[in-house]
Amino acid sequence: MTSDAANPLWMLKFAITDLRSRISALKVFLACLILGVTLVAATASLYRVIEQSLLADTRALLGGDVELEASKPLPDDVLEWIGRTGRLSLVREFDTIVSGSDGEGFFRADILVPDAAYPLYGELQLTPDRPRTELNAKNDGLWGAVIDPMLAERLGQSVGDEIGIGAATFRISGLIQAQPDRSLNANWRGLPIMISEQALEATQLIRPGSRVDYEYRVQTDQNLPVWLEEFEQAFPETDWDTTTFAERSERISERLDQIATALILIAFTTLFIGGLGVANSIHAYLDEKLGTIATLQTLGLRRRRLVGIYLFQIGILGSLAGLVGGGIGLGLSAVAISMAGEAYGLAGPGGAGDWISLWFVPLILSWLFAVLTAYVFALPALARALAAPPAGLFRGQVQAASHEPQSWRIASYLLLAVYISATLLWLPSPQLGFLFLLAVMVLWALLEGLIKALRRGSKALEDSGFADRNFARRLALANLHRPDSPLRATLLSLGTALTLVVACTLIVATLLRALETTIPADSPALILYEVFPDQMDSLESGLASLDASSRVELLPLVRARMASINSEPLSEVLADSPQARREAMGDEYKLSYLSGNPEGLELVAGSWWDSPAPEGEPAFMAMEDREANELGLTVGDQIEFTAQDQPMAVEIRAIYRQKGLQTRFWFEGILQDGALDELINLYVGAVYQSDQAAKESQQWLARNIPNVITLRTADWLETAGDLLNKAAAGLATVAAVSLMASLLVLSSVVSVSRRRQLYEANLLHCLGARHQAIRLSMLLETGLLTLLATVFATALGALIALPLADLALKLPAGDLWWLGALVAGTVSSMALLGGLVPTLRAMRLDPADLLRDG
Repeated sequence: MTSDAANPLWMLKFAITDLRSRISALKVFLACLILGVTLVAATASLYRVIEQSLLADTRALLGGDVELEASKPLPDDVLEWIGRTGRLSLVREFDTIVSGSDGEGFFRADILVPDAAYPLYGELQLTPDRPRTELNAKNDGLWGAVIDPMLAERLGQSVGDEIGIGAATFRISGLIQAQPDRSLNANWRGLPIMISEQALEATQLIRPGSRVDYEYRVQTDQNLPVWLEEFEQAFPETDWDTTTFAERSERISERLDQIATALILIAFTTLFIGGLGVANSIHAYLDEKLGTIATLQTLGLRRRRLVGIYLFQIGILGSLAGLVGGGIGLGLSAVAISMAGEAYGLAGPGGAGDWISLWFVPLILSWLFAVLTAYVFALPALARALAAPPAGLFRGQVQAASHEPQSWRIASYLLLAVYISATLLWLPSPQLGFLFLLAVMVLWALLEGLIKALRRGSKALEDSGFADRNFARRLALANLHRPDSPLRATLLSLGTALTLVVACTLIVATLLRALETTIPADSPALILYEVFPDQMDSLESGLASLDASSRVELLPLVRARMASINSEPLSEVLADSPQARREAMGDEYKLSYLSGNPEGLELVAGSWWDSPAPEGEPAFMAMEDREANELGLTVGDQIEFTAQDQPMAVEIRAIYRQKGLQTRFWFEGILQDGALDELINLYVGAVYQSDQAAKESQQWLARNIPNVITLRTADWLETAGDLLNKAAAGLATVAAVSLMASLLVLSSVVSVSRRRQLYEANLLHCLGARHQAIRLSMLLETGLLTLLATVFATALGALIALPLADLALKLPAGDLWWLGALVAGTVSSMALLGGLVPTLRAMRLDPADLLRDG
C-alpha cells in the first residue's frame, strides 16, 4: 500500500475513481460554481469587446486630435492659426424632425453637413459604395440624403424612397453603414442624416437664432499638449468647448470601467454566494468520506499523499466548473454582441490577437477564479476532515475535527488574500472594487453581529422560561443557538441574494413607475423645441384650429456662458485645472423663467421669489444642483453670464433639482421674470391635447412651421418603455441567476442538515415527543429564519437602491420599500419552506428504519 501510494499515477487513478463513485453528491458544488463563473465570464468578455470597439481609435471616435465645438462659426484669425498648424474639418449639426413619403411617422434626426475634408480619421462606409458628394448631389429635382439604416427601418423607407426634411423633399440615395464618429446616444436623441451644403438651404430650417453646432475637428502632427498650450495662449478668452482625443478617451474609459466594475462585482457576488454552496457541498461529501480517509491513514498512507488526493479532486471539480461556466458565459457574450453589435458599433474578434484578448484570456481567468473559489471555500472543510482521528474507526464512528489545524488556517487566509488581490487586479476600477470589499467586510461584520445577537437572544429567551411549557417553542429556540445551526449559512446565502433581488426590484419599479407617471392626464401630448417669437401666434392659432380644447404653454430659452464667479473670471477660478477650465468656459447654460414650474422643479436650498427682476441690480437665479455642485456654488454667490455678447449679473437665490425621466427641457438656470426679456429669441413649450390631436398637430407643424422640433409623448413613452423593459430584463436575469445560486446553497444546507434533523426528530419521537410538536418546532424555526432574511434583505436592498434612485436617477423610491419587503418575504418563504417540506414528509417513515440507517 505504501509503495503504491508513493506512485503519483496511483494517486491520480485513486482520486478520479474515488470522485466518480460519489460525483452525484457534488452536483451542487459544480452548479454553484458554474452559475457564478458564467456571469463573471459574460460580463468580463463583454467589457473587453466594448472597450476595444470604443477605444481602439479615439481619434476617429472624436473625429480628430482636437475638437472645437461652438454655437457659431469660429473667427477668421482662429481658423487661420489652426490652418498653419494642422488640417481642419467642419461638421455642422442640428436636430430636426423627418417624415416618410406618406407624411406619417415623425422621428427626430440629427442632420449632419460635413465639409470635403470629413472624416479626418477613420473611414465613412456608405451603401452604395460611392463618394458622399455624389450621393448628396441633386438628381431629377431632388437632393440626395444619406441616412442611418435604423432610421430608414423606422420610417419604413429604403434607398430610392422619398423623405421630408423641413421644407424640402429628399431622395434616400444611400445608407450609412459605418460612421467613425457616430455618437452612442444617437439611438435615443436622433439618428444621423448627411446632406450637402446646398441642400441645407432648401430645407429652410436655419434662420437667425436657430441652434446649430459647429464642430471643428483638428488634425495636427505637433505634440498635442504643446499645440493645446500654444492655442490657449493665442486665444485665452474662448467661447467654445475644447476637447482632445485623450480627454475623450479618458472619459469613456472611466465611465466604462465604472459600469464594468459594477457588473463584474455583481457577478462576483453571485460567485461568492456559490462559494457558500461549495463549502456546504464539500462538507457533506467529506463527511461521507471520513471512514475512507481514516481507513487509508490506518493502512499507512502518508498524510501528505492523502492531502494531495483530495486537493487534486477539488482542483478537478473547480477546473470543470470553470471551463463549463466560462464557455457558457462567453457564448452568452457572443450572442449579445451579434444581436447589438451592428446597432452600437461593436466588433467581434478579428485576428488571432483579438481572439486571445477577447475570448481566451477571459476563459482562462474564469477558470482561474473558479479554481480559486473552490479552494478558498473548500479548504476549511477539507482541513477538518483530514484532521479527524483514525481511532474513531475502532469506536464505530469517525467525526471531523471541530477546528482546522493552525497551519491550515494560515494557508486558508493566505489563499483568501491571493483571491482578493487577484479580484482587485482584474477589476477595471480597483478603487471601486476596494470600496466594494470594504462594504462586504462591513456587511460580514453586521451579519456576524446579528447572528451572535440572535443566538444569545434565543438562548436567553429559552433560559428565561419563555418556552418552559411549550415543547415546540423550546426546541425551535434551541435549534437557533446550537453550534450546528443553519442560521449563518441561511443569512449569508439567501440574505445576500435577496438583497440583490430587492435592490433590482426597487430600481426597476422606480423606473417603470416614473415612466407611467410621467404622462398623467394633465401632462402635455406634444413637446416643442425651436419656436421663434414671430411664430408663436401662428402656432397657437393653428393648433387651436385643429383642436379648440388644446392649450399651448411656451417658455423662453436663452443660452448663455458663464464669465465670472464672485467677480473673479472663470478662467482664474479654474486655473489649476486646464481641462475643467476648458469645459466650463465652453459650457452653455439654458436659462428660462419659472412660469408656473411646468418641470416640477424641487428646491434643494434657498427659496423662490415673488417679485420681478429689479432694474440695475443682479437678478435672482435658481441653479440646477448638478451644475452648482460641480463649481462649488451656493446660495448667495454672484455670477456673471454672457448671452448674445451682453453681460448679465445674477445672484444665486436657490438650488433646485430636476426630476430625471420627467424632465423635458433640462434648464440649468431659472431667473426672475423680466431678466431675460431683451435676450429672448427662442422658445420651447408643451401642447396639452389628446393623443389623436397630437398626431394631427405634428403633421400640421411639419407642413407649416417645419423648423419646430416636435416630440410626441406617446412615441417617447414607447421608446423609453422599450429601453426600460430591456434594462429590467437584464436586471431580472442577473438577480435570477444570483437567486438560483442562493437556492442551490440552501439545498446544500438542507442536504447537510436533513439527516441530522431526521435522526434527532425520530429519536425525540421514540422518547415520547409527538410528531406534531416536532413539526411545529421546525415551522417556527423556519418562520423565524424567513423573517430575519426578509428584514435583512429589505433593509440592505433599500439602502442600496434608494440612494441610487435619488442621486443617479433623481426619482423618489422611498415609498416602494413595501414592494421590496413583499418580494423578499415571498421568495424567502418559498425557498425555506420548499426545503422544509421534504424533511416533514420523510418523518412519516418508520422511526426504527431511520435510527438503524443513522
